[in-house]
Amino acid sequence: MRHNLKIALLLCFISFQSFSQNALIVDDATGKPIVDVFIYHENKENVAYSNEKGLANISDFPKGLVFFQHPSYHQQSIAYLGSDLRVSLKEKIMSFNEVVISANKWEQAEESVSQKIMTINRKTIQFQNPQTSADLLAGSGQVFVQKSQLGGGSPKIRGFAANSVLLVVDGVRMNNAIFRSGNLQNVINIDPNALSSSEVIFGPGSVIYGSDALGGVMDFHTIDPGWSTDNQADIRINTLARYSTAANERTGHVDLSVSQKQFTFFHSSSFTSFDDLRAGSNRSGGYEGEFERTFYVDRINGQDQLILNEDVDVQKFSGYDLFNTISKIKYRLGPKTDVSYGFYFSTTSDIPRYDLLSETAGPDTDSLAAAEWYYGPQKWQMHNVKFNFYGKNALFDQAKLTLAYQKFDESRNDRNFGDDRLRTRTESVDMYTVSLDFDKEFRNSNLYYGMDFYHNDIHSEAFRRNIETDEITEANSRYPNGGSDYTSFAIYGSYVNQLSSQVTFNSGLRFNTINLKGETSDAQALNNNLSEIDLTNSAFNGSLGLAINLNELNKISLNFSTGFRSPNIDDVGKIFDVGNSLVVPNPDLNPEYSLSYEVAYQRKSGVSLFRAVAFHSRLFDAIIDGPFTLNGSNTATIDGETLAVFAKVNAGAAEIYGGSLSYTAEVSANWALSKTISYTGGRDITNDQPLRHTTPIFGKVSVTHKKRKFRSEFYFEYNSNRNRSDIPSAEIDRKPYLYTDEGSPGWYTLNVKTSYQINEHFNFNLGLENILDKHYRPYSSGISAPGRNLIFALRATI
Repeated sequence: MRHNLKIALLLCFISFQSFSQNALIVDDATGKPIVDVFIYHENKENVAYSNEKGLANISDFPKGLVFFQHPSYHQQSIAYLGSDLRVSLKEKIMSFNEVVISANKWEQAEESVSQKIMTINRKTIQFQNPQTSADLLAGSGQVFVQKSQLGGGSPKIRGFAANSVLLVVDGVRMNNAIFRSGNLQNVINIDPNALSSSEVIFGPGSVIYGSDALGGVMDFHTIDPGWSTDNQADIRINTLARYSTAANERTGHVDLSVSQKQFTFFHSSSFTSFDDLRAGSNRSGGYEGEFERTFYVDRINGQDQLILNEDVDVQKFSGYDLFNTISKIKYRLGPKTDVSYGFYFSTTSDIPRYDLLSETAGPDTDSLAAAEWYYGPQKWQMHNVKFNFYGKNALFDQAKLTLAYQKFDESRNDRNFGDDRLRTRTESVDMYTVSLDFDKEFRNSNLYYGMDFYHNDIHSEAFRRNIETDEITEANSRYPNGGSDYTSFAIYGSYVNQLSSQVTFNSGLRFNTINLKGETSDAQALNNNLSEIDLTNSAFNGSLGLAINLNELNKISLNFSTGFRSPNIDDVGKIFDVGNSLVVPNPDLNPEYSLSYEVAYQRKSGVSLFRAVAFHSRLFDAIIDGPFTLNGSNTATIDGETLAVFAKVNAGAAEIYGGSLSYTAEVSANWALSKTISYTGGRDITNDQPLRHTTPIFGKVSVTHKKRKFRSEFYFEYNSNRNRSDIPSAEIDRKPYLYTDEGSPGWYTLNVKTSYQINEHFNFNLGLENILDKHYRPYSSGISAPGRNLIFALRATI
């Protein structure tokens, strides 16, 4: 009653002030205003859009039938008689997004895109309640995520991972020159609670994004308040409190949005604390007796002691804390120009490296190899300034200039069992980015073009500290101790041509040149006693694609593209020991290139979407881990231990292949069904070995029910087994603790999530994951997944 009175007063006030007719569009269940509703008259000439308050001016509309359309809501029509309207739209259970941004950095209709792109919208993010952005991607059922520790999450896309897939935040690349080929956890520095949406490009994105986009691009968009259309500021506050049982997770979040005609402001802060993660106790299907945390190490009276773990399902020393904050302001300089500034900061506590903390000293002993192994606080900050220009001229219709500075700080700290010396290796990267992007529309086509420049300064240090005496001694740094830098410059162009009402042709070309330099005072660290690394690589990349809309329901798309990844400092200048091997620099490493094909069929109606995709990639000079020699020897002695020498090397050729199927449908007014299944295989052809980052069959099946304020989803997640013969032998030899005697057993989980919109201000979420308390590990992961996990969350909007 009170809510209806507020709406009536608001409409009366606006009508009195402006003497114009307005339409107020709200959500049928929540009563909240809906932004960006497309409103059109039956004459097809009068159109309007709703603003942040859900309001649209329809004064110019003649009397007649008016239609209200939004991708996430069912279309509705109403007779307009010349007075104010209040329209309630019913939300779709499943929405099929029709606009994507990541394909060419500008908004583009999905029908004209020839690559597979997945979009996760804000409502899905809020319903799924992911703990991190890694969990957000994994929850889609279409991106495989590996974890070596609880504070991690390394996405794998079409057989590529880590520094071969690209992270982008608000248009700025996050990958830096020390992103490694091993598993990365940098995605957790992106706060899912601050996202408006996320898009994933499957397959090479090198034409638009350059090096590192061999497997795909993960493009994250943080909340960006829209302009107010009146003189009244629109202020919104959202809060979240969440608790889950498997790791005793406690999360608090708050964000504030302010919208005015000339100025917008957004601030978000989130804090999460995790205790040690409890794995599932139901060990079956190949997990019998596997991955039990039987012992852990404690320091007692100056001595490392092996302590019996009272509960083998509690993965001792896996907890950590995570903090994220974002502040963004935007100012309208004129009707066609605006400028924005964003500050992003994220840090963690120390993150225990669980897989190495649970590694035994040998195959027939319970003694552990490491007494301590943890990442220091993983810090990321970004300053991002953007200038946006709108207005047609001979060169562009839209343009944007992006200036960004990022700073990354991380460290690795390890100490062997019984050794008093703690080794600390610290890395710091300063990254500067300049990009200029244009969009020019012609009669039946669009030209997207631009340039980008980024530069990395890398500093690496190392030392050992005796934890009893505080004595400091030298240690080899992870990267050249004299400093390194990595610089890239590129120009690109992408052309989208509407050949007919049914056929769209996509093409693109990019030229990229990259220079890498590194210096070390330890000449023995590099092969042949070199003290300097100096590499320059250049590459042309291209893409061709066709999107053929056979009719209103069916679409076929074909895509051909090339990609490349230039070696970074982690590839050519890294020194570290893992297991029984020593990884050393290879200053003669060459770039790797890919040639990829994709064919897809899609059938989309108003209530269903089916998509089948097949792909094949051929890699040339693929960068892999391989045996190597250091100063003529294939072994090296470190602290009295003889280790086999490995390095990043160029394999002659490799291939990756696979496909995916997905189906989503509203089977009735209140029920929906969704299924996904994906597979990726591949081999190093030259050495006849499987490729490391390919994945077994995985996917998700879900049934969703929605009725006004209540929504629930019951879903089934699965991962097939991977036999030892399908895992690279070097991977098993160096990391035997990740696998069972059979390899990597398959698994499935049953889960349920619900939400209830109490009123326009409060929403309650309840979830139960891994109902059967299954013990399992996603392929190549070093920590077991959560056991039965009960989740409570309360959201409030003011």
